[in-house]
Amino acid sequence: MKLIYLSHMRFPSDRTHSTFAMKTCEGFAREGVDVELWIPRRRNQAFRGVDPFRYHRIEKNFVIRRLPAIDVVAVAGKFGNTILTMSFGVSVLVYAFFRRLSRRGIFYGHDPYDMAALLLVRPQMYVEFHEMVDSFRRNSRFARWLFSRMEGCITTNRFKVETVHNELGISRDRILHQPNAVDASAFEINLDKSAARKSIHFDGRPPDFDGQTVILYTGHLFDWKGADVLFDAHPLLKENEAIYFVGGTKSDVEKFKARSQKENARAVVMVGERPHGEIPAWLRAADVCVLPHSGKFDIARFEASPVKLFEYMASAKPIVASDLPSIREIVDESMVWFFEPDNPRSLVETIRKALLDREGSERKAAKARIEARRYTWAIRSKHIIDFIRSASNVL
Repeated sequence: MKLIYLSHMRFPSDRTHSTFAMKTCEGFAREGVDVELWIPRRRNQAFRGVDPFRYHRIEKNFVIRRLPAIDVVAVAGKFGNTILTMSFGVSVLVYAFFRRLSRRGIFYGHDPYDMAALLLVRPQMYVEFHEMVDSFRRNSRFARWLFSRMEGCITTNRFKVETVHNELGISRDRILHQPNAVDASAFEINLDKSAARKSIHFDGRPPDFDGQTVILYTGHLFDWKGADVLFDAHPLLKENEAIYFVGGTKSDVEKFKARSQKENARAVVMVGERPHGEIPAWLRAADVCVLPHSGKFDIARFEASPVKLFEYMASAKPIVASDLPSIREIVDESMVWFFEPDNPRSLVETIRKALLDREGSERKAAKARIEARRYTWAIRSKHIIDFIRSASNVL
């Protein structure tokens, strides 16, 4: 089976999607599929000359093809993204026709707009649905028509199964529910807290962990992820407690640093973006890991399937998480400590419970690690490929 994964994102990059797409391609290839990742030629000075496979720690078992596209996102914003997607789509159509893949290839991606031009030749297409973006609702007729041309749709939680069926008109037999995943072996490292703290460096030096209780957050600092809620908790912390934010775009990190200086937030440490390969050590260095998703946003409340949650689980560290339907679809009270979303005081009180009840936290963390092994990339890839083979009647 020949499968082409389409994505208009930049590779490599610090965005979660880039790692996600490459892990998906790697997993499909390990299932015996002939995989190619088609991406646009885009400028990314921060990663100039960097090998995507090495940066994202991916086995080189598939091919990356870079196609022409008009990249004016940096100067034209959302309109630039539309130009990028449309121009990339045209390149995809031409290259697919040139390679004679429009009939014998399976096309796969997370954005149906990347595949829109292919509708002219009607290949077999599958879309992985991660969120109900505004444009789907603004252009509901076009979105329903576009999704109706897909052979199948993969959703990352059960709520989105109903969304895809009810709002986009896809029959349930063409929808596969498949949550996100984790490379469990990469996070089940044999490294105790002390050794992990000694192994970490950033800004050319090791952090001052001496005597600290480390409250850790990894990932982007977007509003729906609730990073600001965790930041708001800093005045309630004890002198030896510190919040470490590992991740975020440069602009978001600078905003948080400016806010930290303004509020004299000595308990907040902005680490910034780090290579994903360092994250297992950061998790092992923590006393507690926090997932503070906000209940004010549908993407967090209903649609999310957080990769960081699976990574926290695999690391076997105590987890404090927002009590939201999307999170409860993956874990329950036997695996994590829940707090009231968007409530810094509830967050700090729950962190204290997790720290004080060591036996309870160890029991929850151990069960969470076992549960994480049900969500590996290998299992995820097999389920999706089996679905595609069944729906498309290909080997």
